[in-house]
Parts: sequence; structure tokens; C-alpha cells
Amino acid sequence: MNTFIPGPLTDQARNLLRKAGYGEHRGFEAQMSFTRRLQSTTYPRYHAYVEDKNGGMQLNLHLDQKEASHGGNRAHSGEYSGPLVERENARIVAVIRAMGAEAIEGKEAVGAKAVGNGSTKSKGGFFGWLFSG
Repeated sequence: MNTFIPGPLTDQARNLLRKAGYGEHRGFEAQMSFTRRLQSTTYPRYHAYVEDKNGGMQLNLHLDQKEASHGGNRAHSGEYSGPLVERENARIVAVIRAMGAEAIEGKEAVGAKAVGNGSTKSKGGFFGWLFSG
């Protein structure tokens, strides 16, 4: 399943995928990809290729059901569509969008404090609330 996630993004594609629970995986011809296990065994696993593209992120996701078993071939049993792949794709997009929303909210909160709008910082330090009044 191929998905383009438009930017601006809060980080590089590889870092965003790590934050979504994926680990780096060196595959065929040392091509960088990322995997996320569904259980404690190696397979099945989600397998994603990502790249930074046009200020956003290109995500190519599939589900590896088992290891390649065709001699020297690189073919494997994988699902490139279907409910499991679609659900995981939506989860990744939601995680990345949530990180972007948190970054925007954090910038707005810092801006509000810098201007002095609604700042309610007490003058007792960290333990001031405990020993006051």
C-alpha cells in the first residue's frame, strides 16, 4: 500500500517511523526499510519503505507473512492490501499527524507565555503549591 503523507512534517521520515514503533531493517542490497512485529516471532511483520519526498513522506507498507522460501529468489508471501495493511497504514498516518498537532500546540503554548497571555505561573518554585497557604 503506497501512501503519501504531505508535509510539513515534524521530523525526517525515518525518525517518524521509529516513533510509530518501527525498527530499522537492512534488506536486499542494503536497502533501508523498517519492520514492526505483530507478535514475539519474526513473522508475520509489517514491512515499510519510506523516503522524504516533496516536503512530506512517501510510505510503502505491506505485511510479510513468512520468510522467503524459494531458493535464491527474493519473493515472499506478503499482503500489499487488505484490512490489516489498511488499518496499520491508518495508524501510522494518525501517529504522524498527532506528532504534528502536538508540535503546533507546543509552539502556541510557548508563544502565549512569551506574550503573557494567561500565564498563571506561581512564585513559589516547584514545591510552592505544596507549602503555600
